Amino acid sequence: MERRTDHPGEKLKRARERLKLTYRDVEKASQQLARRRGSDEFAIALSRLADIENKQTVPSIYRIYSLSAIYGLDFQEVLRCYGVPLELM
Repeated sequence: MERRTDHPGEKLKRARERLKLTYRDVEKASQQLARRRGSDEFAIALSRLADIENKQTVPSIYRIYSLSAIYGLDFQEVLRCYGVPLELM
């Protein structure tokens, strides 16, 4: 993802736009992923995606997983963008 000063949601928005995906595309892809994983936790509604990108709403780990998978991003890198340390203490 890019500049460190950007909020993670802005980085995710740029990734979505680079792929030319609409909110509806992401919603549909996340619903398919949720069905494959057997849990609605992976699904991302249009309004939630807008909040993640524009209102700095922090997504659940399941939604971070979905966005990483849909956008082809490294899951651990996205977690780090949200301030989740992955190194053991």
